[in-house]
Amino acid sequence: MTRTPDGSDASRTSVTLLMRLRDLDDQEAWDDFVQRYVPKIYGWCRRNRLQEADASDVTQEVLGKLVAAIRKFEYDANRGTFRGWLKTVTQNAVRDFANSVKRHGRGTGDSNIMGALAAIADTHAMEDLAREIDTEGEQEILREAEARVKMRLKQVTWDAYELTVVKDVPAAEAAEQLGIDVAQVYVAKSRVIKMLRTEVQKLG
Repeated sequence: MTRTPDGSDASRTSVTLLMRLRDLDDQEAWDDFVQRYVPKIYGWCRRNRLQEADASDVTQEVLGKLVAAIRKFEYDANRGTFRGWLKTVTQNAVRDFANSVKRHGRGTGDSNIMGALAAIADTHAMEDLAREIDTEGEQEILREAEARVKMRLKQVTWDAYELTVVKDVPAAEAAEQLGIDVAQVYVAKSRVIKMLRTEVQKLG
């Protein structure tokens, strides 16, 4: 089960973030979204031989598509996950950018730009991008699952999970910090993990 690199507990869930993104004036929500996804899209472009300017253009193309599409997005778990939707939008944006360059013959700083654009539109490259999006999508799902589970638990139960699983504190030390028995720590940890697995399955 993956987490954010610093092990932090994000207070905002993916669904809540989606709803907030509909308001283009919600700068905090968009900053959050950009911080999560832009490095992945840009990094993928760079790994596929696009120079900085062209990688930035592709990334901006994706964001432009997202701005237009996300306000129409309706969250419905029965119709698919957010990460699946985002992957499709991203792939379409990349292909649109490549086709635009071909049509208009836009100059770039890379004499091999056409080859690079053909490469990023390749099936294998798109699969690599899909994995990048899925990785962050898994983080979104876990954050949301944690938010839902935490609301249903006593604070000490959640703290036992967070100390032992997130912060990797030994059970005995966690028990001492929380003022409970070691056995209670293990029970709490097991319970929270089971609940998280159930929520993750529900979410996608």
